[in-house]
Amino acid sequence: MAWSAQGGQGFSRHVVLLNKHMPRASQVLDGAPMKSLARKSNQAQASTGGGEGRVHPGPLIERFLRAGLDAGPLRPLGAPVSGDIDWATLCTVAYRCRIAPILYQSFRNPALAVPPDVLHWFRAQHYEAVARNMALLNELREVLAWFSGASIPAMVLKGPVLGSLGLGAARVSSDLDILVRNADLRSADAILQNRGYREWAHRHNDNHRFYCRCATFGMSVVELHFDLSDRLRSYRPDVDGIWHRSRMATVSQVPMRVPELTDHLLLTIMQLPHHHWAVRLVVDLWQVALRQGDLIQWPALLERAAGWQMSTLTRAAVHALWALFAVPMAPAVVERASPVGYLERLQWRAAKCAIAEQLEYPFRPRVVWLVPFLMVDQVRRMPAILVRRSLGLGGSPDESPVSKATRRGLAGVAALPAIGKVLVESIGRSTLRPGWPK
Repeated sequence: MAWSAQGGQGFSRHVVLLNKHMPRASQVLDGAPMKSLARKSNQAQASTGGGEGRVHPGPLIERFLRAGLDAGPLRPLGAPVSGDIDWATLCTVAYRCRIAPILYQSFRNPALAVPPDVLHWFRAQHYEAVARNMALLNELREVLAWFSGASIPAMVLKGPVLGSLGLGAARVSSDLDILVRNADLRSADAILQNRGYREWAHRHNDNHRFYCRCATFGMSVVELHFDLSDRLRSYRPDVDGIWHRSRMATVSQVPMRVPELTDHLLLTIMQLPHHHWAVRLVVDLWQVALRQGDLIQWPALLERAAGWQMSTLTRAAVHALWALFAVPMAPAVVERASPVGYLERLQWRAAKCAIAEQLEYPFRPRVVWLVPFLMVDQVRRMPAILVRRSLGLGGSPDESPVSKATRRGLAGVAALPAIGKVLVESIGRSTLRPGWPK
């Protein structure tokens, strides 16, 4: 379930899915081991007067990610984990943020004794993601062969290509993103429908179309992109330039056309507002930046972002990678990515708080609802974006505009205290310092 799922409505569905994917033999969530863990956690919270000594999931997950995903040999956790760990909550947060499969890699670290039932659940999540990605790769091979046979140039975005640059086969993917030229859209549409894909017309938007068909692993979904712009936020990627700079690559023995590294990073950053700065995308960026750091030209990336009218978003994302995940960057790059003036300090702090908030309070989002509408180069666009959102426009077509407007309005009211805190804390210059927001 994506982070952009509709507020609290996703909770019951989340718990059902969590139970569904736990190993049946050990009955993790309903069985004695998990209940014992939860009981111990509750007892510890009660005995400490409401949570003193309790290990919060956010910082703990961040440490796991660092230990298990840093390039090179497995790193130690550093200081030993002390306090009581609520493993049920940790599993819930990891699943909600769609990072459970990659967290499993961190639990190979012998510095932490993970309960067997918890380890089994993370292992199941990991191999389920790997199996689904292998099935999606086979679907991709077929689709690319159909397009190649019809002489339709196609470029693969995100998915297995992004995984090959960072997280590998454990990256959670739910669909295939393929870019074709606008002139080839009708031909590509006909090919997909002739091959059994059904058009999801109600989910179409200004720059891509959705197609689906039943497969042995579930539902195979193809997002067919013919444009990459975000009209609401005025992001304008240079599509002709992306095609010109693209190259052929082989990913898991499948030849495909892929974007140049800088373009792919920018296209991934561009997804952050659409997905409310989802942790899974931030981890994607972190891993690509960490593992491909020698190949990334950060000054050129920032320069190209300005040409795409997404300088604010890109600088905030780059600064967050440096401040939260210690991605190595030259001092000149950090200085260029740092906020200038109160408004940018507000935007930068909101982005960092949104990332931390998803790990700390995944079912009580506050700043997360605001940050997608702040990251625009043209400040005058903000009122139009907020009005559009308050009227219930955009978002899932499965929810009525009235329901969306009501839900968003209530979420905005609930977010006021957290937003006020961000407004006050942005007065100082703490946003410039590395570290997680308090």
